[in-house]
Amino acid sequence: MRKVKLDDKSGKAGDAFFDDENPVENEALSFADGAKMSKLKTDRNFAGESEFLINALKQLFLFLPGAFLLFFMSVAAAIIAMEIVVFRRPIASLPDDYPFQFALIGLVILLGTFMTWFGWGNIKNKKHFAIPVSTTVTGATLGAIVKAAASISDFADRMLEEFDFLIYLFPLALIVPVLAKSIVDWKAKDASE
Repeated sequence: MRKVKLDDKSGKAGDAFFDDENPVENEALSFADGAKMSKLKTDRNFAGESEFLINALKQLFLFLPGAFLLFFMSVAAAIIAMEIVVFRRPIASLPDDYPFQFALIGLVILLGTFMTWFGWGNIKNKKHFAIPVSTTVTGATLGAIVKAAASISDFADRMLEEFDFLIYLFPLALIVPVLAKSIVDWKAKDASE
């Protein structure tokens, strides 16, 4: 019998084919992968745009009216408290339904609290409670200042007579919560680092 000799050249040729990878020839495959990645990026941008739109709508329809309610109710509560505590107005001189009015002011303040908290901050983050608190404190402080200054300032007296003039102080009720939220977020960021 004749001995059959196997050819080793074909094995070497196959190894040589797979060993000689040329990255230039494989660019078509990486381009196909890149196309898929760019599609994902456009989807992420669309999600980011919708998140921006949702935040803008929350601020417009929740934060702004909530801050308005909180500001004016806290100004009114501060003026009433100044009348009773500082200027010693007898409770008997208040309207007959004053408990109902105080309860209504409390409910509106509670509603405004949740509106501003959810409209500007994150309701899950308890530190963002500083947003409605800062609006309420700003309104109460300005209400007390207006009531105290009414005897010496015609403009403050006019603000008490016509509540419409308090709208000039409303921008402060929008600026202070924004600053309070940024301070809270800045401290939380520093604590996490």
